[in-house]
Amino acid sequence: MIVSQARELITPTIRTTMSGYGSRTGEFEGIHDDLYVKTLYLENNGSSMMFITFDLCHYMYELNEEIMGYAAKKFSMPYENIVVNYSHTHAGSKILSPTEKKSLSPLHDFYISRAKACIDRAFLSKFEGTMQFCKTSGRWNVNRRLETAEGFRLMPNHNGITDDELNMIVIRSLENDIKTILVNYSCHPVTLSATMFLSAEFPGRLCQLLEAEYYGSMAFFLQGAAGNMRPLITANKGKFKPCSFRELDELSSNIANEVKRAVHSKSFELVEPDFKGVKFKIDLPVEPLDKAYFEEKLASAGKYLAKKMQNILDAWDTIEDKATVNCGIIRFTDDLFIPYMGGEIVIEIKEIVQNVFKPAATVFLGYHEALTYIPDDKIIDEGGYEGFDAPLNAGFRGPFKKGINEIIENAFSDALQNL
Repeated sequence: MIVSQARELITPTIRTTMSGYGSRTGEFEGIHDDLYVKTLYLENNGSSMMFITFDLCHYMYELNEEIMGYAAKKFSMPYENIVVNYSHTHAGSKILSPTEKKSLSPLHDFYISRAKACIDRAFLSKFEGTMQFCKTSGRWNVNRRLETAEGFRLMPNHNGITDDELNMIVIRSLENDIKTILVNYSCHPVTLSATMFLSAEFPGRLCQLLEAEYYGSMAFFLQGAAGNMRPLITANKGKFKPCSFRELDELSSNIANEVKRAVHSKSFELVEPDFKGVKFKIDLPVEPLDKAYFEEKLASAGKYLAKKMQNILDAWDTIEDKATVNCGIIRFTDDLFIPYMGGEIVIEIKEIVQNVFKPAATVFLGYHEALTYIPDDKIIDEGGYEGFDAPLNAGFRGPFKKGINEIIENAFSDALQNL
């Protein structure tokens, strides 16, 4: 197998606001650790695929389209075989949502140019290697939806469902040295909610630790179904607390230790990939609310929420009552698939998708693009942030309609047949 990889700095060179929290209205105060875009190109027996990962909260699909098109041309590879994934760090630099215009941020062209430079450098360096896969588990997250007398709230639910899967893909050189490590886990990078310093959060620190352990390697973090998963270390006395960089380092070290344990136990299986990809879109219907609802919210909301309500009212007649989710599948082998979706995916949706591929193993990825939370039918019934508020905050005229489970299951089933 032919492998090439590269990283490029995307830490801003200008002062910007930060992403992740509506209360952050000022510019970042400093840089704790750098942000990166990374490229991994894989080619085996005439088939190829590519991962492109960003240390950003998320981004509108326009960026994906431009860099995927550039990569496909540069490597003469299928466009369908390129996957973009955002780590979802909540301590990253400014991003653009789907409702914003490119001209609003001078960072847009910066991200594009750095991503292209990363692809260019990957093109210049190739080596031969072998691929191995391992699926293990770890409990470093907690469900963040708790039912209270006032409904479902963003609070620690230690009895709630969690996504404990830890998936790893390791690539070794022909000399058996570890050269590439891909780690897939589902957890919001929100330990640093009180800081105004840029950071790649626990995904970035995890990669640093693995690269230090395996000299000459490059580590990639692939974010999964983190929609209703928060770091367990942030749960404190029934609430969520901000953590220190030291606590973040402890979380990252614990995950890194499990990866190293798996590597040393030789529990990985050899993979001989035959890459084939498909991209597709899923339209999820929205249940529109009355215009008066948003007008009432606007009159009583704080500054952050009022802006979102005003954006909806200003664009009222042009808003579609559906969310179009960009999705895809990459087949590695008949026993291993990479299904991925845009938006912030809850674990219940991940389980629906995984069932489509059984008994094959899957490495599920969310955060392919900025959109909104994608809940399942049960969460829509329950309401709360993921089930009701999130689509409104993302610019839709209402929450999702029930029926999402069947729509998503059928879409992935059809796409799998197309492979």
